[in-house]
Amino acid sequence: MKEIKLRTGSAPDLTDIKTSVEHAIRALKLSESQVRSAMGQEMDASFHVEGISNMPAYLQRFLAERAQEPGFTYQVEQDPVRGWIVSWKEFTHRGTVRGYGQFCERPYAWIED
Repeated sequence: MKEIKLRTGSAPDLTDIKTSVEHAIRALKLSESQVRSAMGQEMDASFHVEGISNMPAYLQRFLAERAQEPGFTYQVEQDPVRGWIVSWKEFTHRGTVRGYGQFCERPYAWIED
């Protein structure tokens, strides 16, 4: 985007593309939730992150599936652009890191217009 702006003097308007991608992601997540409900695999409604009332179902489900596992730790924070961000680590019984990662509520929100 920056290179195009340097060459042409203006950045292309990708607002419609960004909006379409976000709508498609929401539709996919909604259909996934509907499929899980139809299959009877609903998320444990008793799992809530303290102080967060509006976390999306897919992030809650990820945490609900793993939070009780030994060695699993996570941190939740809110970013003004990407929404809720879940940072997680999983440790082995010896204390070494087995895996780690980060999930965002709106992973494509950072794309510049």
